[in-house]
Amino acid sequence: MKILYLITKSNWGGAQRYVYDLATSFKAKGVDVIVASGGNGVLLENLQKAGVRTYSFLHLARDISLSSELAVLRETWKLIRRERPQVIHLNSSKAAGLGALVARILSVPNIVFTVHGAPFREDTRPITKKIVYFLTWITCLLSHHVITVSKQDESDIGAMFFIKSKVKTIYLGLTYDPTDIPKAKKSREVRIVTVGELTRNKGYMYALQAIDILKETGVLFSYTIIGEGEDRKKIEEFIALKQLHNHVKLLGYQDARDVLPQYDLFLLSSTKEGLPFVLLEAGKAMMPVVATITGGIPEIIRHEETGLLVQPKDVDLLAISLKRLIDDRKYAKKLGQNLHSHVVQNFSYTKMIVETAKVYGLIEAKK
Repeated sequence: MKILYLITKSNWGGAQRYVYDLATSFKAKGVDVIVASGGNGVLLENLQKAGVRTYSFLHLARDISLSSELAVLRETWKLIRRERPQVIHLNSSKAAGLGALVARILSVPNIVFTVHGAPFREDTRPITKKIVYFLTWITCLLSHHVITVSKQDESDIGAMFFIKSKVKTIYLGLTYDPTDIPKAKKSREVRIVTVGELTRNKGYMYALQAIDILKETGVLFSYTIIGEGEDRKKIEEFIALKQLHNHVKLLGYQDARDVLPQYDLFLLSSTKEGLPFVLLEAGKAMMPVVATITGGIPEIIRHEETGLLVQPKDVDLLAISLKRLIDDRKYAKKLGQNLHSHVVQNFSYTKMIVETAKVYGLIEAKK
């Protein structure tokens, strides 16, 4: 069997991590795998190091342009005709829409579309949401199977006409070493961190407003943002405007797995999410979490059990929740331990691979 993975951007985010994990796992099992995406970012670099074949589209990008869309259609057509995959696995809205259309025309036997957070939940104009909803529906119609990474996405996507029977939730998963217990963090200063692409959906401006409020309470803390993206300049300007240089650091891209154990508290202020990989990493590191109620986040963070939840854009409650965990380190530690147990028990890497193999037809699914 040959599997072609298609994703819009080759940076390193949750969707890219998902593609990497699937591609490397199935390659290790002897499956012929190729991953195609726009650009030559960290995803393709990591895949090449792992011995996975890659293809970089010259014109595939998130922004809409008629000429580039036509060019991507031609590239996709040539790639699928040359590779002739039995499975094409689509990720991210733009790549999925174009890929599903071409794959149907060329009669690819199994078209799989993973929804990493329903795109029509983005905070944008109503007319734009309707257009995105329609295009997502068309992509799902063209696909044979639709994988959602959260029950919230399954509910949203399954409500579309003629789609419910195609939809299946497969949670993201991590590997765990029972002997690798995170070391206790000791510091008078509470080190808060957010890891994610610097985009509007991550809600960084709301996080920074909460940090500005927290600064006035006099508690001893620092806030580190790890990631790169299109909103970096906007974030830097806000930090300068509010004179937050002594409290906030922008570190650029780093692998969350390597850096999270250095911090005490994780903050996720997103306005739109699927099922954030980074929250699983935070749970693995036994970190207390303050996060927003969007997408699949409440399936990881249960309020006052495995973390604290607030509504998106609620700056005041974000600040209050952060201060609560800074003031009550014992309670924060308990939340981190509970999150660790929840993640280990419910988000299994092995289960993710097995359930995806069933969708591919590599393993016979029980009826």
